[in-house]
Amino acid sequence: MKILIIAHTGESLTGGGTYQANVLRELAKRHTVKVYESDADLDEGWDIAHCLNLKHLSSDVARKLRCPLVVDSHDYYWVNYYHFFCLDFPVRFLLQQYRKIKYRQLFKHIDGIILHGRYVYDLYEHPHKYLNFYYGLDYSEIESRPWEEKENLILFVGGDYFRKGIHRLLRALPLVLKKVPDARLMVIGNDCGYVKAFARFLARGLPVEFVYGMPRAELYKTYGKAKAFVMPSEIEAIPLVSSEATMAGVPPILSDTGGNSEIVLDGKTGFIVPLDDYQLLADRIVSCLTDRELAERLVIQGRDFLGQFTTERMIDRLEEIYKSVMRDEG
Repeated sequence: MKILIIAHTGESLTGGGTYQANVLRELAKRHTVKVYESDADLDEGWDIAHCLNLKHLSSDVARKLRCPLVVDSHDYYWVNYYHFFCLDFPVRFLLQQYRKIKYRQLFKHIDGIILHGRYVYDLYEHPHKYLNFYYGLDYSEIESRPWEEKENLILFVGGDYFRKGIHRLLRALPLVLKKVPDARLMVIGNDCGYVKAFARFLARGLPVEFVYGMPRAELYKTYGKAKAFVMPSEIEAIPLVSSEATMAGVPPILSDTGGNSEIVLDGKTGFIVPLDDYQLLADRIVSCLTDRELAERLVIQGRDFLGQFTTERMIDRLEEIYKSVMRDEG
């Protein structure tokens, strides 16, 4: 097939950026693939166009396409307004309303929408939606370390700090320190200047290191130093970073929200914790920091579970979706 890919041009270290890098690499092994650069690309005879993230699709490009269009959507935040503690909630509310209008208009030009995870799939309303849970993760560059070489390090990876629950983790951290005094937290990810400043204010007096941006290769090495990955998100679809942590030998601890329980099985491959239960969150972190047998069992079972997410299955499923959309539009 001849496939035109519409993708984000900047680097994104996690989440949708990881998915994009894997899709581009693996599709090119089987098909003729071109990344959209200008309107001149739209005049070529493509079998199908694939936008790898709905928020990177412009109305202008969607209207001008002469071939079927499929689009990945990686979140559900625009469907309804989800309020949570943050400094910019009025802006978020307005942005959500704008996206709701924009995406509804874009849906008229989308011939198939690809959704990752049952939770997100059930929230979307589109006549041609497809479930593709196979992210096809590539773990070849992730480095693991034996338990005795690890530190009592807790990792939080991702931008949009308050949506991902950094304030909840900071609230639980003093409870952790009572039982593991040398524990420390590393926050890897960027955000707006005022958000970073407020997060640092909340973390005052606590052993917290903020790293504003880290190359993917270095991030994959850093995972292996930690004993726990924690992200108590307020809203979450399918967090790929938790899978990366597992493959680096770090058990993930997530909140009971969105699609988290689809990627982490509570008590088997990691832990799922209710949003407001700070004591339980702290207890789960302490367990991962101090109980080697438990941590290693969670990781082993997590890796077995994640074994289904191969690049081959991801591309096989994408090809099924392409053919279905092309058949319906043909």
